[in-house]
Amino acid sequence: MKDVMQLKRACDPVRAEITDSIEAILTRMLDEQYDGFSIFELLEKPPEATMGDYAMPCFRLAKLLKQKPQDIAETIKLELEKDRCEWIDSVKVVGAFLNIITSKKALASEVITKVMNGSFFEVFSKSAINASINVMIEYSQPNTHKEFHVGHGRNVCLGDSLCRLFRYNGYNVLAVNYIGDEGAHIAKCLWQLDQQSESKPSDMTKTEWYGKNYVEANKKLENSSEDEKKTYLQEISSVLRAIENKEGKYYEIWQKSREECLADFRSTYEWLDVHFDHYFFESEFSNESQRLVDEYLDKGFFEVSEGAVGKDLSSEKLGFCMVRKSDGNIPYMTRDIALARKKFDEFNIDRSIYVVGSEQIFHFNQLFKVLQMMGFKQADECFHLSYGMVVRPDGKMSSRLGNSVTFGTLKQQILQELSEYLERYKDQWNPQEVEEIAHRLSVGAIKYGMLQSDPNREITFELSQWLSFEGNTGPYLMYTYARIKSILRKAEDEGIVSADKEFDLLNHDLELEILRYLYDFNNVCMQACETYRPSVLAQYLFNLCKSFNRYYSEVSVLKADTLDLKRERVTLLHAFSLTLYQGLALLGITPPEKM
Repeated sequence: MKDVMQLKRACDPVRAEITDSIEAILTRMLDEQYDGFSIFELLEKPPEATMGDYAMPCFRLAKLLKQKPQDIAETIKLELEKDRCEWIDSVKVVGAFLNIITSKKALASEVITKVMNGSFFEVFSKSAINASINVMIEYSQPNTHKEFHVGHGRNVCLGDSLCRLFRYNGYNVLAVNYIGDEGAHIAKCLWQLDQQSESKPSDMTKTEWYGKNYVEANKKLENSSEDEKKTYLQEISSVLRAIENKEGKYYEIWQKSREECLADFRSTYEWLDVHFDHYFFESEFSNESQRLVDEYLDKGFFEVSEGAVGKDLSSEKLGFCMVRKSDGNIPYMTRDIALARKKFDEFNIDRSIYVVGSEQIFHFNQLFKVLQMMGFKQADECFHLSYGMVVRPDGKMSSRLGNSVTFGTLKQQILQELSEYLERYKDQWNPQEVEEIAHRLSVGAIKYGMLQSDPNREITFELSQWLSFEGNTGPYLMYTYARIKSILRKAEDEGIVSADKEFDLLNHDLELEILRYLYDFNNVCMQACETYRPSVLAQYLFNLCKSFNRYYSEVSVLKADTLDLKRERVTLLHAFSLTLYQGLALLGITPPEKM
């Protein structure tokens, strides 16, 4: 807790100094060192900015000081006014609340100076508190031979943003992917492919083609007679055995098709600017999983029940956790246990985060409990970030049913719409610029669309909304950034250079609002990281941009009354652009410099 408080104070130096001032006053009032509850935590943000920047309810101090809360507030107000803390502009007492308004000049100097020299974004990296903590974030986890669809995109966007947030917060992060490259779905795909006379259409990726064959295999099974189905299942089982035994033509087809699927995945990740430090594969853990079951059976940890092997977790209301089926095959659970042990033993991780859909909550509750009972100390630091599905307006997407929107289709649709939008600039920008801007807008629209909602909420995929340049969308935020960069380029052309010392001319209410938002950036990043919710940062950036656009409509920057005021406002916008760029980067978004 002490380490956490140090980071909180570093993120909020104004609150920290006001806390120290108030605690010094309480020490004088008590005639002894104040050592009570945290004043830092007691200070809160009022519901409305007009009420002040910080408010402190004095009810909890009444018993300690044996005075009425309002009297305590009045005394502290008088003492703060005597002390003249540089951060405090004025203090008001409202009932039993002490409302504190910070100095605009001090706030501007603190925020703008540190943003401009880069130290504002180094609060966590310069702290050793999180640097020794190894965090592994496992995400994406696609199955080969199944189409990569829009729903998979949410997992990728969440995991990538979490990696960026944890790194920004000073943790040592290892981003990993666990790919399902074996199982019944692959056997079905290859079985269907073997009977398929049609060749892959030119507009399909290899993964989409294999996914189509998987869907066709399921349809064939569903529409077959009982005798046909029995024959088909026997044939599929023989395909699966060939793959598992690593022999025969199906094993060779599996090897080739697996690599083609992996190449498609890598292409998608590259397009999304997503990077992994390590890849795990399901096929790595087949033999290891069987050995693990035998090992813990010998130790008496696992037990046999009706021919199956597992752990009875009924006392934890988690039922029977099966690790080997009665037919000798192993379920996903066993591979996850083996994978977790590999993570702990070989990668020396302290925290393990799994980004997996909400339908797997029970699975991970069982997994973490078994790991804990097996004696892995890291089990208490395992976390399942569950998230809601991405659905079509008419219902759930399913690879099995073949009604999902593939990621390749999404890319084509979004690039087509943006290309039409950017057509108006073809005479102003070269083709490479248009292509690059379209790419950045596409990625930003997708990622923001996936991240702006709380992870627990289901997302309805509606492309037209995600591409809108108005409202809570990626294009709106990126357009705001491009607009600011345009102003800064014009300022440079006019010879208006940034101010570097005094910022006492920034007196407009919206300038103060922007400064407050900028000041809160690191606090927001810390909260988004520790709650595993990039949506916290996304909402903050949306509010930040709304504040700027109100400012843009009401206040002139390049036509301000004096050169000094122009310089200060240009510097404010420069600090704004740097903060917005950093925030978007933590969501995995790189905005265009012009639009």
